[in-house]
Amino acid sequence: MSVQPCVGLRYTSTLVHDFLVTPFDVRPALAPAIALTLAAPLQRRWTAQASLDFSTSELERHDADGTSADLGRLSVLALTVGLRRPLRGGFTVGAAVGGLKYLPAGETGIFRSGAGGVFALAGAVASYTPSRAVGRWQLGVEARYDVHRFITPALRSEGFTSARTVHRVALALRAARAAS
Repeated sequence: MSVQPCVGLRYTSTLVHDFLVTPFDVRPALAPAIALTLAAPLQRRWTAQASLDFSTSELERHDADGTSADLGRLSVLALTVGLRRPLRGGFTVGAAVGGLKYLPAGETGIFRSGAGGVFALAGAVASYTPSRAVGRWQLGVEARYDVHRFITPALRSEGFTSARTVHRVALALRAARAAS
């Protein structure tokens, strides 16, 4: 079993796009992202993993004229389970599925009737870890991608009939240490 903390920066695509009166987008700003993964080796070079991922940033409205407005803090918590497999040269790839929950700082705007439930998500990860270790830690870089569908009760009450596909990308520094 190994413990793998990860810290980086996350980009999230548009949560809401509207154009009836004045076109605008609502999306989180670039966010610090942290993740903690527990990994257990399986047969034939596969590793099972469970990850808890957290990010927090300001939610922003971007108008067509280039202006933007802060809509308050938005945090996101995701729990995933998946598999990883090492490739040659220190590279590793993996896939995961799980759930994601939006945690707005207040019930206003698109979250005025709550954040809705837990959204299903699917993701992929690619990492590079040089063979050199720092003590018992293996340090590396990681790129994470996931996708989920987004809608809230307030958006439904305003006439939005279908969820919007949201993409998230994170670039991070990763450490891995075998548990004692």
